[in-house]
Amino acid sequence: MALTKKQLKIIDELFENGGDETEILIKYGASHKQWLRWLNNKDFSDEITGRIELARRQGRIFLAKYIPLAAAKLVQLCGSENQETSRRACLDILALETGLKQIIENHSEPEPTIDPTTASKLLAVLAETENQQDQPDKKCGHEE
Repeated sequence: MALTKKQLKIIDELFENGGDETEILIKYGASHKQWLRWLNNKDFSDEITGRIELARRQGRIFLAKYIPLAAAKLVQLCGSENQETSRRACLDILALETGLKQIIENHSEPEPTIDPTTASKLLAVLAETENQQDQPDKKCGHEE
């Protein structure tokens, strides 16, 4: 069954103007009961699902443009004199890298995980950095 002009206008309005179902139904003279019937219609629900997927894809493309900028900023923050800022930036870089790999490999949303080997190496680097800051007469592990 093809969608009616009214159904298409309502779907357009949902995605263009904030998704307030009640307001849109009133505007187009559709009852709540009719809305529920439409939602149970495969063609209608498929159209909404398709538009949701399109919006998600457009959002991912938009965000992908800013990944290099975000990564560069995180790398700068790793060198921060504030230990907590530096630590969080390092962890965020690992999470970003892990998440990108999962998206590429699985074509799905990333799960927030860090493999134990990487986490261990990161903690060792952070501990070494903390030791160096606690001992002002040493730089990069060498005595002056």
